[in-house]
Amino acid sequence: MSFKHYRGEWILLLATLAAAFGWLFSKSAIAELPAVTFVSLRFGAAALIFLPFAFRGLGRLSRKQWQQSLLVGLSFSLYLFFWVLGVKHTQELGKGAFLLSLAMLAAPLIAWLIYQERPVRRFWLALPIAVLGMIFLAASGLSSGGGLGLDTLFFLLTALWAGIQFVLNSRYAKSVPILPLTFIQLAMVGLSSGFYALLAEDMPSSVGSMTWLWLALSVLIGTNARFLLQTFGQKLSDVGNGALIMILEPVWTMLLSVMFMQEMLGTSKIIGCVLILLALLLYRVKRLPKAASLHGKKSRKQVGISLSSASPCIKKGD
Repeated sequence: MSFKHYRGEWILLLATLAAAFGWLFSKSAIAELPAVTFVSLRFGAAALIFLPFAFRGLGRLSRKQWQQSLLVGLSFSLYLFFWVLGVKHTQELGKGAFLLSLAMLAAPLIAWLIYQERPVRRFWLALPIAVLGMIFLAASGLSSGGGLGLDTLFFLLTALWAGIQFVLNSRYAKSVPILPLTFIQLAMVGLSSGFYALLAEDMPSSVGSMTWLWLALSVLIGTNARFLLQTFGQKLSDVGNGALIMILEPVWTMLLSVMFMQEMLGTSKIIGCVLILLALLLYRVKRLPKAASLHGKKSRKQVGISLSSASPCIKKGD
């Protein structure tokens, strides 16, 4: 069990930590910046950083590839719109991260509805467990006297749009090169969010230096560094191991939220998180035997967007 043999898995572990810190950086930044303005600045800056690597490929895209990329980018923009509103209205980032992780189970249902692709059998075992976990998480707000808050509703909408975005992205990534597709998605988020922010949000007259630091950390660590770590990590790691490691992101987010935002861990919330984590493990374990036979071999790569961190990544096909 040498570090060199499992370096891909260790890199993926760092990617999950970067994604979890991305939640914390984002929450800190929007304490002063308008929420959608923050998304526009974060992903617009990330797109500019990524542009030199994608520029050559952009000119080679066909009209159809542009249409497909823009459609995926639009779905990604809606996903992040609801995500940042959820972050804005919550003091429970860990709860939000676990609710967002339900997108992994929403995606097979969406693919079934849109493309008639039936989910695997194990999905039907995991789904009711995940729904029960979602009920317990929602009940944690009711039991504390807060009711079903806006943050819960926004995170559930985020999970829905994340599932839609993942299905569209997985389908069109087969025909669109990785670098241009990723850049277009980032740029679409920056432009569409910027347009909304100009119409509906007011920029404060002054912004503190710490807020700009949180924004910079969100761009460099929560987005670009996360992308690089997950890209290389998934390239070097076993497919099944990588899928399971990525499930740790909401766990790290919960721990950071407890440490830095004093998020309370009531019984209902703990039960809900454990049930959702169990459902995700059951769904992903289905792929382990097949993935084990692929260890050390390269499989076809697809571009994906991290469903729980709002950051771009490259996913290997199952």
